Amino acid sequence: MASASLKSVAEMAKVEDRTVTITRRFEAPRALVFKMFTDETHFARWFGPQGHNVQTCTLEPRIGGRFYAELKGPDGVHHRVMGVFKEVQQDRRVAFTWTWLGNDGLPRDPNLDTLVTIDLADKGKATELTLVHTGFENDNQSSMHNSGWVSCFNGLDEYLAEVLD
Repeated sequence: MASASLKSVAEMAKVEDRTVTITRRFEAPRALVFKMFTDETHFARWFGPQGHNVQTCTLEPRIGGRFYAELKGPDGVHHRVMGVFKEVQQDRRVAFTWTWLGNDGLPRDPNLDTLVTIDLADKGKATELTLVHTGFENDNQSSMHNSGWVSCFNGLDEYLAEVLD
C-alpha cells in the first residue's frame, strides 16, 4: 500500500547546474508506477502541483509519440505543456521533452526545450523513482520546476495509495 506520508518515503531533491534531480521511493510495484506516466487515465488523476487539475492530456508512450497536458490552477489559469517521447523502456524508463505553451498554443520560448527522464528501480516491494529534468536557462526555472515536481510526486503518492487500497 502506498503511503501519503513523506516520513515513510525516501525523498531527496536537489537543483544543481540548473538540473533538477529528485529521487523518491513509492510503496508500489514498478510496473504500476511506470503506468502512471504512460496511461492517460492514471496520469490525469495525479499530475500537477497541488491545487492544479488536469483538464486534458494526451500520452503516446512510444519514441516520437506526443506528450501534452493542460492544467487548471487554483486561480483558474490554464497551463499547457507539451513534448515528444524520446525513450520508452517498459517498466524501467521514460524520457520526454518539455515545453510550456502560451495561450496561443505556441511555445512560450521556442528556443527552450527541456528534457525529463524518469528511471524506475525495484527496491523490495517498493519502487525508487529518479527524475532528472535538464535544460533550464536560469536558476529560477529549475527551482520552480523542482517545487512543481515535488508537489506532483506528493499527489502521485496519494493516488497510488487509492489505487492500491
